[in-house]
Amino acid sequence: MRPEYLMAVNYICHLAVFKKSLFDAVGGERPSCDGAQDHDLFLRLIDEMQRRDPAAKPLHIPQVLYYWRVHAASTSGGTAAKPYVEKAAQKAVADHLAATGRQGRVEPGKFPGTCHVVWDIPEPQPLVSILIPNKDHTDDLEKCLHSIYVKTTYENFEVIVIENNSTDPATAAYYKKLPERYDRARVVTYKGGFNFSRINNFGRRYAAGKYLLLLNNDVEVINGDWLTQMVGECSQPGVGLCGAMLYYPDDTIQHAGIITGLGGYAGHSHKYHKRGGSGYMFRLATVQDFSAVTAACLLVRTAVYDELHGLDEEFTVAYNDVDFCLRVRNAGWRIVWTPYAELYHYESKSRGSDENDPAKKARFDAEHERLYAVHGRENILHDPYYSPSLSLDYEDFRESGDLRNLK
Repeated sequence: MRPEYLMAVNYICHLAVFKKSLFDAVGGERPSCDGAQDHDLFLRLIDEMQRRDPAAKPLHIPQVLYYWRVHAASTSGGTAAKPYVEKAAQKAVADHLAATGRQGRVEPGKFPGTCHVVWDIPEPQPLVSILIPNKDHTDDLEKCLHSIYVKTTYENFEVIVIENNSTDPATAAYYKKLPERYDRARVVTYKGGFNFSRINNFGRRYAAGKYLLLLNNDVEVINGDWLTQMVGECSQPGVGLCGAMLYYPDDTIQHAGIITGLGGYAGHSHKYHKRGGSGYMFRLATVQDFSAVTAACLLVRTAVYDELHGLDEEFTVAYNDVDFCLRVRNAGWRIVWTPYAELYHYESKSRGSDENDPAKKARFDAEHERLYAVHGRENILHDPYYSPSLSLDYEDFRESGDLRNLK
């Protein structure tokens, strides 16, 4: 079930089979949504289905059963042929919000044929506690903090820098001036060997927010409403956490959601794709559900973090975010990713590569195996938000080379 994705774009499209009793119960297709009548119908059918049985889910048959012909008057060639389609889709989604009691406005999405729901934020704004682990690298930390304080339009946040075994004397001098430079920011000191999970769990003890934002020190905010967008998504019923769009400095994709099974364990959707594209089935341009998102920028309800006892400290460096997200999902919460929160990520600058150090590589391999041990190899290799017809060897959504075995 992918409710966020379906609100953003009609990914089901024409070919669908459903019970006539459901169709009759919702009153069939509505002329007021002509042009997006199927999108409107699917939203209402799913609402009715879940009203009857909250555990019910649509079933997807992972086979190519239908080809959409393209002709001059068809929206398969672009919505310009039928300009009323976009307005009809926005009405369908707005009516869905009204019917389900959710508060937000529907705007045109990043590409024709897509929608974006801007959620109302409760007043007063809930406090967000931003946790930033840091060891030296004060230039990176300063860039990160400066971008947060200068650009962020969301007002109610605090920053907790988690000092982790710095050795440069300049770092202590920087920390001393930090509260003067940035209000609502403070430093807490973690003692012990490097363990990303343990460091964040330590920082959580000092956080007062309704939401926790796990944030790397090597990120830089791009758009001012990034945190507003993430809080809006994370505050929705059933959503436990939200991830963001992260770019490399050369404006290619670093993170647009995590797909389990890629490379055998987990990989990033559309990695290295150029910024600004729509991606596979608009998946780079729409809010949607994923199995996991990266902890380089991850907003989570504090109650959910505490319910699951935070990050698993047996995952010292790798896969702590994947494991946490899977546990969140197993607990019944949804995981959402939004392209409307954009940041640069200067990936792992402060840590270096695990592949170049034998000890680090051994640890990385052990965390590979722990991911399988905790969640099961088959569960990892079969991400419910990724078609088995697509490749597990590449992150660009190309067709699997093993299609014959899928039929």
